[in-house]
Amino acid sequence: MRPHGYRLLLASAFLLPWAVDAQTAIGQWREHFPYLKTVTVLEANGIVYCATRNAVFSFDPASNEMTRLSKVNALSDVDITALGWNSSMGALLVGYANGNLDVTANGSTVNLSDIKRSNLIGDKRIYAITDDGPLAYLCCGFGVVVMDLSRQEVRDTWLIGLNAAQVQVNALAFHQDSIYAATDHGLFSAWREEANLAAFTNWHLRPDLPQQGGNFNSVVSFAGKLVANYSATANNADTVLYFDGSWQRLVGAYSNRNSALSASSDGQRLVVPHAAEVRQYDGNMQEVSYIGSIQGQSFKVNAAAPRGAGGVWIATDNNGLGRGEGTGSDSFFSPNGPRSTSAQRMDVQNGLLMVVCGAVAGNWTNTYSHEGIHIFKEGAWNTHRDLDDPLLYGVNNFGGGAVDQMAVAVDPNDPGHAYTGSWEEGVLEWRDGVVTKIWNATNSSLGTNGDPANGIVDIAGFDFDADGNLWVSNANCNDLISVRKKDGNWKSFSPGNLLNSVNIIGDIVAGHNHLKWVVRPRGNGILVFTDNGTIDDTGDDQFKVMNTFENQGKLPTLDVYSIAEDKDDQVWVGTGKGVAVFYNPDAVFSGENFDCQQILIEQDGNVQILLETETVNAIVVDGANRKWLATQNSGVYLVSADGTRQLEHFTAENSPLPSNNITCMTLDGQTGEIFFGTDQGIISYRGEAIEESKEATCASVFPNPVHATYQGPVAITGLRADSDVRITDVAGNLVYKTTSLGGQAIWPATNLSGERVATGVYMVLASDPTGDHHCNTRVLVVH
Repeated sequence: MRPHGYRLLLASAFLLPWAVDAQTAIGQWREHFPYLKTVTVLEANGIVYCATRNAVFSFDPASNEMTRLSKVNALSDVDITALGWNSSMGALLVGYANGNLDVTANGSTVNLSDIKRSNLIGDKRIYAITDDGPLAYLCCGFGVVVMDLSRQEVRDTWLIGLNAAQVQVNALAFHQDSIYAATDHGLFSAWREEANLAAFTNWHLRPDLPQQGGNFNSVVSFAGKLVANYSATANNADTVLYFDGSWQRLVGAYSNRNSALSASSDGQRLVVPHAAEVRQYDGNMQEVSYIGSIQGQSFKVNAAAPRGAGGVWIATDNNGLGRGEGTGSDSFFSPNGPRSTSAQRMDVQNGLLMVVCGAVAGNWTNTYSHEGIHIFKEGAWNTHRDLDDPLLYGVNNFGGGAVDQMAVAVDPNDPGHAYTGSWEEGVLEWRDGVVTKIWNATNSSLGTNGDPANGIVDIAGFDFDADGNLWVSNANCNDLISVRKKDGNWKSFSPGNLLNSVNIIGDIVAGHNHLKWVVRPRGNGILVFTDNGTIDDTGDDQFKVMNTFENQGKLPTLDVYSIAEDKDDQVWVGTGKGVAVFYNPDAVFSGENFDCQQILIEQDGNVQILLETETVNAIVVDGANRKWLATQNSGVYLVSADGTRQLEHFTAENSPLPSNNITCMTLDGQTGEIFFGTDQGIISYRGEAIEESKEATCASVFPNPVHATYQGPVAITGLRADSDVRITDVAGNLVYKTTSLGGQAIWPATNLSGERVATGVYMVLASDPTGDHHCNTRVLVVH
């Protein structure tokens, strides 16, 4: 850490507005984080701030209004561990697991990243934040950092362990003339007026505690008493101790698991959060309230804080923010979002987004995930869990529901209709967010894994073909591929002995010319199948395995993670060594040259293979035939249609992405919004390209009119792909020209010189590449 008085140079100081537009503009992000699993809470100036792992939401009890704060609009990081309030600055402090600190006030945020960027080796997590005037005391995994918020600098660093050893400090309290630090090695104290608190010799272990040297996770000054919680190794064996001339045990607050203690601002109430209830005590250490349920519902407690008007605020593990008063006003509050951060696969069609949350272990055996299906429609999230569904609960022989849902396909031709696949229960058919049918070995062509009596049907891939047939990858059986035809009948297909009994298959892509491309996980390459356009005639069916050898696919590696077909019918493959492209997929079964190729790009004067060192988890093709490439460690890339130019590279460091591990993606072709599933939750970005219109209609111009306060681009939709778009004034003078990305053209409301145009009406004239389709419309720009 920097020495006392060193001026802090902010690595990423920024000002961000808290407000977020209801409609996501082109080039803007929006988060889709869960808000039911909360980690900590506090009240300041009548507003409640409640943190989840990835975001904070504020709640105004007077109006019931909630505001979200995240990387999209206010914060700099994810994995929140602590909240604090600095009264002198009127600022909310947000601490993170990596030592990062955000200071947000008056609608703007400054990031203080000194701890995060320091070369200190050890636990940098901020466990708690205590304020005193303009100073913030950050309790970290190595000691205490004193931050001067007014000067935006680190004032001091205290390593209080013996011989300046690192000690995890869980809480800090000022009591009488001393400072107390609750650590995992005991309760330490120092004289508050000591000139050099950075010297470990000025800190002493409190010797008179019954559990000297034990783990203390909280300490607070309350009603003239020092109160601390001893956190026992065994579950539900904590003890709250208070010193009032001698150490005493707080009745009712032992034989439990206790989290951070807190005192009300008037000094009249001590809040003690337990594992599943919250108690309050008065200055005589007598219990005055007990909250064990809200609206008749039990909850798990992660933190609690006193409510200014009486009662408590509770950060629950599964119900969001709880208001506990012991009256009819008790309630839960949270912004809308999915129940969890999990996202295995996702698909969106006709405004319906569905996300499956299942998972398998590294050897593709069950993890028995019951996290369910996240459904996003008309701006609202709902998570459908098997435990809540009478049709799903107890469907298998093991007393559980439809576990490990691994695949999803939303019907592009039937709004509200979709399928999800379970790595145990088979295929679930959905209608308007409700499961209507379970397809398995008893009522379809699907096969079981091993003994038919166990009924296990492993599904990990879906895709609709151009004719509306649903193709299904059905692992660990003889007939690995099934199809539910548009007429509702099922049929299966077997590769025979081609795979040498290695029958684990994953994602499936139903491509051009009746080719089906199937991922073979665990380093087994690709299986390609064709029915030659005759689903019911198996006599002309063909299978082929793609591996790393010439004339057998020539994959860069057998580790294949994703496959996508682009608008030129070329097949892009995401592997553990970047991407490869089958430029001539129609030749796979003809014996001609069909091997895939990797793309060479020039960067900084060097020629290299596109993403050669990256694992590509997902590939999405947008309306302009550009490729979005999701990686396991480096965020998301957007490249040109041929892959030779990088257009965007979004990472957790330069964008609101919560993580660089992108697990899945899907694109809403009607709006251009692309959804990213990460190991830290879901987030979306509205891109510039949408699917082309079959007719050139100039369906809409947004916004129209363009007001002086609007700073984003103007979008012209309803176009054919690659349309020539020209903007003129009413006299016919050319103002701007561009080419549409898919069905959408972008005008920055400037002229050809980059200057913002004057107030007036402007004509939009568009023509497709053939000149056969034209559209004309107009837009008003106001300064």
